[in-house]
Amino acid sequence: MEKAFPPIAKQGILDPADHVSAIDYVNRVNWLFETWDVEGMINSFTPDAVAFHFHGTIRGHEGIRHFFEVDYPYLIPGVSRHATNHIVDKDGDGVVVRYHNLLVRHAWPEDAVKIGAGEVMESGADLPAIWLYSPMRDRLVKTSEGWKIWERYIGGSTTNSRLSPPDTKAESFTKFMPQL
Repeated sequence: MEKAFPPIAKQGILDPADHVSAIDYVNRVNWLFETWDVEGMINSFTPDAVAFHFHGTIRGHEGIRHFFEVDYPYLIPGVSRHATNHIVDKDGDGVVVRYHNLLVRHAWPEDAVKIGAGEVMESGADLPAIWLYSPMRDRLVKTSEGWKIWERYIGGSTTNSRLSPPDTKAESFTKFMPQL
């Protein structure tokens, strides 16, 4: 396996439309996570995709579905995602997008539904705050439906444990999940 974050190449020739649309795609996928659009999240990956996550290696749509439904829910309610510092390079028939993903806790899970309902809240708990930082590398391929993630690397991450919920079991978050 190649190194997850090899050195970036000198800026090469990349179609400006691919550059812009790849960044837009990464940002739109983050929005799917924020709104808990599980089908949209799964469909943003190719059927044979692989993701290297700090929870383990996830393969294919069924593995991705299991991961989202069992391991990932604690990372959703009260959390927004911000992809920053995008670097887009040609990668075979597609592109590779490197960026920093910041998960900002803006509410505790039990309060997240208030924000979703349009309430304005004040926090005495130092929120909003960056909860998790991860360097990311998405390898995107063009399909008949547009960009899809073929490979995703989540690098070494840092978490502010004071902002982590004490219980991370999926069933503990069901009632707090965003509703489309």
